Amino acid sequence: MIVSGKCSANNIFGVSILSLVFCLLSFGLYGCSVWQHFQPEELSYDKLSVSYHQIRLKSSGVDVLRIIQAPRYELGPHFAGKHLLSQSDTAIASVGQSKDGYKTWFTMVSFDEGNMTAQRKYFYLVDERALLKPTSLGHLQILPKPGLIFDSQMVLQIDVLGKPYVTEQARQIAALMHIAENLSKDVEQLSQDNQILAVSGMLMNQVLAAVLLELDKSPVLANRLSDKSGVQFNHISFDKGKIWMTVEDSIVTVKIRLGLFCDL
Repeated sequence: MIVSGKCSANNIFGVSILSLVFCLLSFGLYGCSVWQHFQPEELSYDKLSVSYHQIRLKSSGVDVLRIIQAPRYELGPHFAGKHLLSQSDTAIASVGQSKDGYKTWFTMVSFDEGNMTAQRKYFYLVDERALLKPTSLGHLQILPKPGLIFDSQMVLQIDVLGKPYVTEQARQIAALMHIAENLSKDVEQLSQDNQILAVSGMLMNQVLAAVLLELDKSPVLANRLSDKSGVQFNHISFDKGKIWMTVEDSIVTVKIRLGLFCDL
């Protein structure tokens, strides 16, 4: 009986180990599906930035309003967080926040006062407890980390494009300063009754100030803004960050990634 008992215990132990191995292998093979199962209200970058990518600069205000005021299909039928719309005579913003308050995002567009065509657009997302989907057992993230995503496109004015600059680096830094100034101005005119947008705007002002400080210390870094690797900088809350910027015709495009999203 004693020998039989030992054999049963060993068999149970062996089955348990095999079950554990099978579960781990299954998670490695089907990790994304399992991950999604435990995230019923998944609010991904692709889903939240739909309106931003659909909006085209220099398009009419009517077209922009139709896109940004569209039903919240991208948030899904079970979305339980906040969704606010702020509008002025020359700007509009769609602002959201998850129910737990960890995720905050906005899409904002500013128009020309004369012909009401889109001149600037922004997308912003902060996730204070971001988790990347596991691609394999060797890339399984256990603890959540903060991350920030910022995208922007802007029509540069003649006084910025046509102004003579000593160096090309000085021209690029001036374009980035122009973006920072316009973002601050656009947020200010919409944030009086929108505290989420006001706080998000202050954070982005801080981020862009950190970038400009890095470029002020080493102006030569501006040459790397259009490179695939971008320009790396440090941030007090998100640790490391990267920025990319390109200018094509009269349109400047900026992409910033911070924290967990830095290398995406």
